[in-house]
Amino acid sequence: MTSSSSLAESFLPYATNDNDDDNSDGDRNEESNESSPSHHLPVDQRSRAQIEMSAFFYLTVCVVSIPMFLFGFNTGVLNAPEAVIFPSHSVIEWSICVSAFCAGGFFGANRSGSFSDKFGRRATLILIFILNLFFGSLHSVAPNMKVLILSRFGVGLAGGASTVLTPMTLSEICPKEIRGSIGTLTQLSCVLGILASILWALPFCTLEKWRYIFLPIPTISVVGLLASPFYLPESPRWLLLKHYTSRGQEAKNTMRLFRKNSTSRDEEDQIEMEVLLLLGGEAPSTALIEEVEVDNSPTDNHNQEVAILSHMTTSSIVVGVEVGGQEDERSFRSYFLDPRNRIALASSLLFPIAQQLSGINAVFYYSTSLFEGVISNPQTGTIIAFSVNVLATLVALLLMDRCGRKVLLSWSASGMFVCCILLTCSLKGILPGYITIVAVMLYISFFEIGLGCIPFFLASEMIEPKFLGTVQSIAMSLNWFSNFCVGILFPHMDQSLGAYSFIPFSITLFCTVIYSVFILPETQGKTLQEVTQELD
Repeated sequence: MTSSSSLAESFLPYATNDNDDDNSDGDRNEESNESSPSHHLPVDQRSRAQIEMSAFFYLTVCVVSIPMFLFGFNTGVLNAPEAVIFPSHSVIEWSICVSAFCAGGFFGANRSGSFSDKFGRRATLILIFILNLFFGSLHSVAPNMKVLILSRFGVGLAGGASTVLTPMTLSEICPKEIRGSIGTLTQLSCVLGILASILWALPFCTLEKWRYIFLPIPTISVVGLLASPFYLPESPRWLLLKHYTSRGQEAKNTMRLFRKNSTSRDEEDQIEMEVLLLLGGEAPSTALIEEVEVDNSPTDNHNQEVAILSHMTTSSIVVGVEVGGQEDERSFRSYFLDPRNRIALASSLLFPIAQQLSGINAVFYYSTSLFEGVISNPQTGTIIAFSVNVLATLVALLLMDRCGRKVLLSWSASGMFVCCILLTCSLKGILPGYITIVAVMLYISFFEIGLGCIPFFLASEMIEPKFLGTVQSIAMSLNWFSNFCVGILFPHMDQSLGAYSFIPFSITLFCTVIYSVFILPETQGKTLQEVTQELD
């Protein structure tokens, strides 16, 4: 069992310095304090403006985001060329081809979490690049629909893994002060990929050139593979939690590379604080800071940080890393069956399902055919729809921290419900044809401000950390399964129901509105304990 003192020594390189060493740095500390009064605030009290990350960090973020761009590209790439890819295919064959991507995504999302826990985030991301490279290339040389279906399943595996690995890795490499803004790149990369897929496909939608449509998939994958040796380090958090003894220093070195001024003492203190937080500690409270009694000498600000870090090490971190610590013995089954957790679990699982059963991917997969007969060039409508998707995502980023989850989900589902009614009336000829385009654009916009983003992180605000991974895995598996059902059933719904094909989606949206307004608790700005108390 690791002792408290040994942990403190390993985390706090300055804590063991003698008085002579501290005094020798007095002039430097005094100068630093004068130039930056907030220099020695604890990490959680620093503003975003004071967090300066290096170019290496932002290049790493770009590489980690590439899989989600490819996921978005693969989501929309079959939209425009349906009529020219093996034009003799049946409706069933095309439905299977579209849905094979979702089936692969289900298995990719289901297995990637445990794979990355065992082999690391970096190795899993590289595997995603390899899957996209191989199966993306197979798209372009497929001799028939069967091989194309296999290719779609393969990039689906990579896509499912991407939806798990990209947001998880981004959250693990970011300081908490900028984690929200960096985390939004997951959704932004996806919608940019969708838009890029339709723009790229348009010039090649012919019987002779359709195979060129898929070339960006292996090309971008090669870029990711080539950049990986230089700009894709292992996640520091994974290293600390899984290989603390053997690779802990590697994690610290990576965190230093992410910092713009990693050689200064205050940056080193921030890194030490983050190491402790990554291992499971909590940021020091104001009461704790006030308890640390120090003099007002030039070195006291630094000594105060050392005292706070030492307290965190001995009081909270040791419990997280020692094998002999007291463990929570509850099973997931007992947590699942506890009546007090029903609303939290139901909300975490139902909203990812509602996200897909809202019908959004029916628009993304079949937008070209949806606009046929409404405008002279249906592909123009598809381009507009995908562009609106990007703009709406940017608007969602502005609203996310200004409005509550409950409010945004309620408005999102309500707006989409109204759009479904308008779309049905337009397709029936009750309203003018241009209303179809307006309804689709508003439909996408309302989706992005709530149902498009919130279901992915709602569980993290309502579920205990011990069970979060299991719940999130189940939620994303249900999300992908629902996506699969929409992809394979909507063509048949379109044939059978015609103008009424969006009515089933409107029923889902109506139920979502009722749940959001009357059952869902507000989670924005609240701790897990506060949410739990509200549900009790």
